[in-house]
Amino acid sequence: MKLSVSQLASTMNNRFEHLLVSKDEAVLLSGQKTEKQRIYEDSEQAEARRELLFVEEVAIKNREELNEKQNLFLQQVEAEFHVSLINDLAEKIRDTNFVLKKILGYDPIIGKVLDILYTESCSISRLEAIILQIDWLEQGLIKFTKQPQYRRVDTRGKAIVIETLRQALSFIGIESLRSLIPALISKKALPPRSEMFPELNAHLWEYTLGTGKACQALAEKEGMKWYLGYNIGLFSNIGRCAIAKMYLRSFDAKLREKVIEARKKNNPVQAKALAALLPSHKYLITLWNKFGNHLTNDLVAQFKCRWLMIGIGLDDYTRIKEISYQYVKTKNLHPLTALLFRCQGYMQFKMMKSNGLMSKQASMLYLRNFGIVSDDVVMLMKTNLSSLEINIPEHQPPPKVNTD
Repeated sequence: MKLSVSQLASTMNNRFEHLLVSKDEAVLLSGQKTEKQRIYEDSEQAEARRELLFVEEVAIKNREELNEKQNLFLQQVEAEFHVSLINDLAEKIRDTNFVLKKILGYDPIIGKVLDILYTESCSISRLEAIILQIDWLEQGLIKFTKQPQYRRVDTRGKAIVIETLRQALSFIGIESLRSLIPALISKKALPPRSEMFPELNAHLWEYTLGTGKACQALAEKEGMKWYLGYNIGLFSNIGRCAIAKMYLRSFDAKLREKVIEARKKNNPVQAKALAALLPSHKYLITLWNKFGNHLTNDLVAQFKCRWLMIGIGLDDYTRIKEISYQYVKTKNLHPLTALLFRCQGYMQFKMMKSNGLMSKQASMLYLRNFGIVSDDVVMLMKTNLSSLEINIPEHQPPPKVNTD
């Protein structure tokens, strides 16, 4: 049973990685038919079919054999291209400072923001002084207050207009900022919406936010500080996000380089095959599996947080060699590592189940393998894992304007 559960976990995790990039890829991997395939087959069955002549059958068979040979050649070209691309990316991934600043657009000073947030001495003035140095976060907070659901009036019924960072921070309030700011920082890491991977951005955010909220809920239940669970969940995917950004950015440049190289070598067949290549979910997942967890750990270490001590949990996470909660327990890994492992497992289950990619029987074995017990399931089913809940009073005095 242990072997079969381990195999199930490995199979399902692979299916989940495909789901992050594309639901259709995960559906195909599960042996099911995509919606497009079902619609096409239904339309084919509705038409009057005629029997194929023997000559037509032979012609089709020949075309299939030719296509198979062409596909094998294309697969070889794709594999060789990706060996070169992955070698380039591996070198860039090792430069954590480059990834942090140039790929994710982070300044290490955000570690100070995160530290201040959870101290008793946290104040609007202290937050303002640091966030004023981070343009995108300043604009993000002001923009947040302008959403229709957060428009408020003062005690005289007059609309509150937010124009400055200090006004935005005062308007949102310290307690809500403790949830909002880490979410804004985490969301910035997401890869942009891409024509090649149109679902990647949304699926990664669903997984990231859900993991953060689940870790928060179970941390409180188990006597850990809620914000440690919340933040380790929210930042557990920044390695994946950075790799996706780097892969998509580097693909086209590397492809142009290889096409030009093939033409210079007077190899038009190779050049044509290269020109037909598209970003591949398979190779992106390979990069995730090889570098994702270690890069996340290295990036969070760059924050140099002294108060928000989540780094040790991510560092221990890189030591997990088996997809099994029993393994995590036997290795005496940090409690935050065990918490993250369990909550990621739950979110993987939740997303696969909601997309029809996991049976009831498989679900039970999968959850057990991740150390999720019935009490956890009850609590997490009652927890809103899909959206931020930021509470701002309906009526409040207008925020003070800094006149210094």
